[in-house]
Amino acid sequence: MDTSLTMVAATAIGKMLIMVIVGFAGVKLGILGETETSAITKTVLNVTCPMLILASYMQPFDPAKAKGLLLALALGVLIHVVGIVLGMLVIRKNGNPDWQIERMAVVYGNVGFMGIPLMSAMFGSEAVFYLSTICLVYNFLIWTHGLLLMTGKMDKASLKKVFISPNIACMAVGLIIFLCRIPVPDIIASPVSSIGNCTTPLAMLASGAIIARSSLKGALKNPRLYFISALRLFAVPAIVFVCVRALHVPYMVALTAFTAAACPLGAMVTMFAVEHKCNAPYASGIFTFTTILSLITIPALIAVYGMI
Repeated sequence: MDTSLTMVAATAIGKMLIMVIVGFAGVKLGILGETETSAITKTVLNVTCPMLILASYMQPFDPAKAKGLLLALALGVLIHVVGIVLGMLVIRKNGNPDWQIERMAVVYGNVGFMGIPLMSAMFGSEAVFYLSTICLVYNFLIWTHGLLLMTGKMDKASLKKVFISPNIACMAVGLIIFLCRIPVPDIIASPVSSIGNCTTPLAMLASGAIIARSSLKGALKNPRLYFISALRLFAVPAIVFVCVRALHVPYMVALTAFTAAACPLGAMVTMFAVEHKCNAPYASGIFTFTTILSLITIPALIAVYGMI
């Protein structure tokens, strides 16, 4: 049993939970309004998270890590294919008006907004280095498969969104730096890292604020909520766990993929539901419920990972 792994995960999640509570309290006390929460969220998505990704690539070239990137890319595909197949098998269209939301919920975890800060807090820049590749797969699929699932169609404008996001741009720049072995002077690397290190506290503050504004009462009365949450938080990571162990994937790459698979529902699914006039309150309920539960389930799953 890897007790050190369990302690690292539990300690990191405990610290993040306190940040979430501060964000929650900020809303309830009238300190964080919708404008402030929106500004924090945009800052994380468009500034601090891209800088965190870029900083993770500013390191000496290592052939083993380059191989790990390719493995992470393959595992990113695997995670999402597992979700797609599982959703198709257990979530039927007939008589289910919310089948698109439920299938999306099984496939698309919050690997960017929640996963990157989480992995940074628990395992540092190496985990972010691999997770950014999984985020690339996520972004490509949610604007292709996800959009097709929600609307039955896809266009060129949607595909462009895959490649113009700040996260993808910083990943591309970071890959060039890493693969071409370009040295980055400290006058650049230091501020990039400092800005990137703001990601975890800001993301958790925003998560707490979002939870404070979400209404779970209606969603908790729907028994499907618990079924879909179990698929998202337990079934998908369990299947990914079996796969990474069977394939003998290197430790940190495997752990990163496993944690990514255990992330709660991504906020993008709720945004898609609002935009395409699906059951947005239900999507928001799944997002809030899985986000709260993940603060318990992720360290618990990592503890199990360390035992086996």
